[in-house]
Formats: sequence, C-alpha cells, structure tokens
Amino acid sequence: MRPENRKVPIEVADYILQCHDGDAKAAIEAMQDEIEHLQHQLSLAVVAMGRGYTRGWVPNGDRNADSSNVKATFSQPAR
Repeated sequence: MRPENRKVPIEVADYILQCHDGDAKAAIEAMQDEIEHLQHQLSLAVVAMGRGYTRGWVPNGDRNADSSNVKATFSQPAR
C-alpha cells in the first residue's frame, strides 16, 4: 500500500501513516501483521540453520538481553 505520487516523508512513522491514508489503527494493524510474519520467518530460520553455523547463538525474545554472556570461540590453527 504505497502512496502514489506523494512526497515521501523523512520520518518513518509519518511514512507509515501516509501509506495508510492517516489511519493510525490500520497502520498499527499492518505493522502487527508484519511483526508476526517476521517472527514466523525467524522461527523457520532457527530450525533450518545448525547450531554450528551460528556458533551456538539463538534468538532471544528479550530486547534488552545482555550480550556479555555471549563468547566468541575461535579455533586455533593447527601447528
């Protein structure tokens, strides 16, 4: 639902509202649908990729998750 022949606002929120003709409820519903779609896509990606590929990383639902407990492990070259 992109607006035709309209000036694109600089602010993302303004652009989203413009795409929904100023209807905030429709904009929120569309964004909720997008969030659900992306969560589903992320779930599929988690199942599809192996733990070795991500070095043990898995998505966390907590937006404020502390990343200090994530340790990068690199194998040393054989001598």
